[in-house]
Amino acid sequence: MLKKKIQRILNGNISKTMGCTDIGVVGYISSLGAYTLRHDKIKKVTLSMSEELYKNSVNVGVPGLRVSGLDKALALGILLKNPKKQLSVFENVTNDEIDKIDALLEEIDVEITHQKYNDTVLFEQLNMETVRGDTVEIIIKDYYDNVVSVKRNDKLLKEYEQAALLDRAKNKYTIDSFQEILDYVRAADFTGLDELFHFADMQYSNARKEIKKTDTSFLIENVSDQQRTCLYDMSNFLRKHIEVPSTKRMQGDIYTVYGVAGSGNLGIGTLVTPMLLADAFNSSPKERQQLIVLSFLTSVYIKQGMNVVTVLCGTGHATGSASAAVTAFMKNLDDQAIKKAVNLYLSSAMGFICDGAKISCTHKVSFAAMNGMIAGKMVSDKSGVCDGYGLNKIDLEATITNLGKLNNDILTQANKGIIELI
Repeated sequence: MLKKKIQRILNGNISKTMGCTDIGVVGYISSLGAYTLRHDKIKKVTLSMSEELYKNSVNVGVPGLRVSGLDKALALGILLKNPKKQLSVFENVTNDEIDKIDALLEEIDVEITHQKYNDTVLFEQLNMETVRGDTVEIIIKDYYDNVVSVKRNDKLLKEYEQAALLDRAKNKYTIDSFQEILDYVRAADFTGLDELFHFADMQYSNARKEIKKTDTSFLIENVSDQQRTCLYDMSNFLRKHIEVPSTKRMQGDIYTVYGVAGSGNLGIGTLVTPMLLADAFNSSPKERQQLIVLSFLTSVYIKQGMNVVTVLCGTGHATGSASAAVTAFMKNLDDQAIKKAVNLYLSSAMGFICDGAKISCTHKVSFAAMNGMIAGKMVSDKSGVCDGYGLNKIDLEATITNLGKLNNDILTQANKGIIELI
C-alpha cells in the first residue's frame, strides 16, 4: 500500500464530530446558513433531507440538550453561527444558546421533510429566508461534510466550494483487498500515521475517563491476570469500553469523538478495541500500532463497499469485523485465519439491520465488538467455521461483496418500511 494512498485514506475517513454524526450535519448546515445571512433576522427555514439521513437523526439527542428534535438542532446551529466547526459545530454550545432555542423556534417558521433520492442516500438541502427577503440555499450531498452548493440570493458563492471533498466523493482512494491490508500491517512502516495513533490514544483515554465515573472494575488495571488471558471475559470488558462513550454521544452529551468512515460510534469501536487489547496483553509499541492500523483499515474496507448511510448496521458490521481481525492478529494467526475470523463474524451478523440512530445503537456497536472478539477466539481455537452457504462464502472477498450488494441493492426499499415502523 503506497504511503500517499494510505494518507489519503486516513484523511478521507477520519473526522471530528460532536454527538451523532447525522444530527451534527443538521446543525452544520443551519449554522452555515445563519452565518451566510448573519446580518439579518431569520424568519423561515426549510430543510429537505434523504429518508436515510432522516432515519438516523430524528431520534438521537442533540448535544447539550440531551433530547431529540431536528427543529432544535436547526435552531441551535442558527444560534451558534460557526460553520468552521463543521460536524463538531455543537462542541462549544453553552447554556446561553440552549436557553434561547425555544424562543427562536417561536419566531421562525420551520418545515422539515424527507424523501427518497435515487442518486444518493445522503442529501440535505437548507433554504433560509430573512425578514428582509434575503435567502440562502445550501446543499450537502454524498458525504456528511460535502457542501456542494451555497447560493445567497440565487448567486453561487464560490468560496464554499470544497474541491478536496469532491475528490473524496469520487472514491478515488480505495483499498483493493483485505490481503493488501494484511501485507501493509505486517510490513509495519507507518510513517505519516502519527495522527491516527494520537486519535486512538485520545479516544481510549476519554473512554477510560467515563468508565471511572461508572464502574472502575472494568478498567484494565483492575482486571485479573486470569481474566486478561480469557478472551470471553475480555470481550465483556471491551463491550463496556465502547458502550459507555457511545452512550455519551448518542444521548446528547457534549462529547467529542473522531469518527471513522462517517460514523462516530464506528470511530469509538475501531480505535478503542485495539487500544484495550494492546493494554490487556502488554503489546509492544510496534504491535500496538499494528493493531490500530489493522482495525482502522478493516473498518474502512468493510464500509467502502456500503453506502455512507446504510440499511444494514454498517457501524456494527465494520466494528465487529475489525474486532475479529485484531483479535486473530494478536493471537499470532496467519493471514488465512485472520480472514476466517472476519468471515465468521459476518456469518452471524449479515442481517444486522439499522433501524435508525438512537440510544440502543450503543449496545449494537458494543455487542458487535464483543462478538468480533469471540469470532477471533473461535478461529484461534479451531472451533468455528464459515461453511460457504447463504450470503457468507468461503472467500472473504466474496462475503464482503455480498454484504455491499445486500445493503446497496437488495434492501434499498426497506428503508421506507423501517421509517414507517419507527
